[in-house]
Amino acid sequence: MTQTKNVRTVSSLALAATAVALLTGAAPAPASDDWAAPTDVEAGVRAAGLEMLDSEKLTMHIHPHLTVYADGDRVTVPADLGIDRSGEKPRYSPLHTHDTSGTVHVESATWQDFTLGQLFAEWGVRPQCLAEVDGLPVAGDPARIVFRDRQEITLRCR
Repeated sequence: MTQTKNVRTVSSLALAATAVALLTGAAPAPASDDWAAPTDVEAGVRAAGLEMLDSEKLTMHIHPHLTVYADGDRVTVPADLGIDRSGEKPRYSPLHTHDTSGTVHVESATWQDFTLGQLFAEWGVRPQCLAEVDGLPVAGDPARIVFRDRQEITLRCR
C-alpha cells in the first residue's frame, strides 16, 4: 500500500514538474527551423483537409490571434501561411496569415469550424504545448481549439 502511494506521489510530482516547466518555458524548445514557414504551401493545406481557393471568400470572416512561445522565447508566426504566391495570382486557403502579427485570417464561403490543428498542419508543425484561450487554460490537445473571432490563443511549447 505504501509503495503504491509513493509511486502515485512521484508520478504526481513528475506531472506537476512537467506542467511548471512548460508554463515557465523551462522545457527545451524546438530549433528555430522547426517554426519556419513551409516551402510547399499546397501540401500543407491538403494536410489540413482544406482546398486552395482562387480568391478569399468572406461569408465567414473572423480573426483570432495566436501568440507562441518556445522555451520562453516568442516564436514568429510566419506570414503567408496558407497563401501560395508562386503563380501569377495568389491562391488562398480558408485559413491563412498575411503577416507576422499572429493574426489568423479565417475566410470561408461557408460557416464551419476551423481548428488550431489545421493551422499546425498548414505550418508543418506539431508542437507539444500548453494552451490558453482568452487567458484561461485549455485542457487537452490544443490542436482541437476551434477558432473564434477576436480570440486570443497563447501557446507555451517545449
